[in-house]
Amino acid sequence: MEIRLWSVVAEPVALAAAGPGAEQGGGAGTSFAAGPDAVVVIVEGGVRTNEDVTVPGPLPRRLERHLTHGERPVLVFARLKEGCLALGAARVTRLAHRRGAVQDLGFGLDAPLPYDLLDRVRPTGPPGPQPSADWVNLLPADPGGALEQFIAGWYADVPTVPAEIVAKGPLEVFHRAAAGRAEVYGGSLPIFEAEPAGNGLITFGQAGDGTFTLLSDAEERVFYHGLSDQPLKERERLTPYLLLAALTHAAMDSSPGGMAFVDKAQARRIVGPLRRVPLRPMRWPCARSRFYVGPGVVTLVGEDDGDWYEVYVGARHRSLLRRLRKLGLDWESFDG
Repeated sequence: MEIRLWSVVAEPVALAAAGPGAEQGGGAGTSFAAGPDAVVVIVEGGVRTNEDVTVPGPLPRRLERHLTHGERPVLVFARLKEGCLALGAARVTRLAHRRGAVQDLGFGLDAPLPYDLLDRVRPTGPPGPQPSADWVNLLPADPGGALEQFIAGWYADVPTVPAEIVAKGPLEVFHRAAAGRAEVYGGSLPIFEAEPAGNGLITFGQAGDGTFTLLSDAEERVFYHGLSDQPLKERERLTPYLLLAALTHAAMDSSPGGMAFVDKAQARRIVGPLRRVPLRPMRWPCARSRFYVGPGVVTLVGEDDGDWYEVYVGARHRSLLRRLRKLGLDWESFDG
């Protein structure tokens, strides 16, 4: 029996797609069948985006054996109350072990899910109250106050952790606002306690991939060491830069979020309902990286010298990204 893409069938029918005599098993809300025709995987609550499916572990080692040996197609289904939705053929994109067992299995779908079906397998409720973006009104006069208000709002649901703070000046403001919460310190542009770097400089952060370090001097100027032959001076000084770094983390590292390359007209539509952050553009990740914010949303729009813009958007709730679905963007990644 051929199962049409995106149709809903009973679970025994889905498992039967593996063929006669299939070996069956399961674990952690997942069922599978491996037979002569296919390897069938049925997941519950594992759909992350319209193209990515995550299967939590632990999973039987024999499932890994079936997925990594042989030429049989992999067919993925999402378990619903009314049956199993056929997500179609998929390929293994991630397979991680811990203590000898498969703990994290990822699939990429050959046919991206339409958004109406995505909402069925990954229901999203209303966002609830979101922090105000009124901290923008403090800029450019009081970047320290704006930083404190942004962090307090964006991470309001993350418990603080007692931590000793030895930093002084702008870095003390940042670390007090962070209040020991690892979630605040950044992934793409992590900020840490200052350390001497020689010649009157301190190092206080780095690129997430280690390509550069962040330096500051006694005048609170900020430099990138490693982006070019000579240290590259940032446009803003340390206090406003720390706010920009916090916004970078929110835009680039948040999930839900997304990244896309867009033209000028598309960039304008993305930021249309948002407020521009009135600080000078950062020099990273693009030569001119500007920020636009709204309640629960931060968007970074990066511009180099070409006709295309590099856009990152992060949100505190998935439903806040719904309007971006309608813009027809070719997302590199998007889980809104």
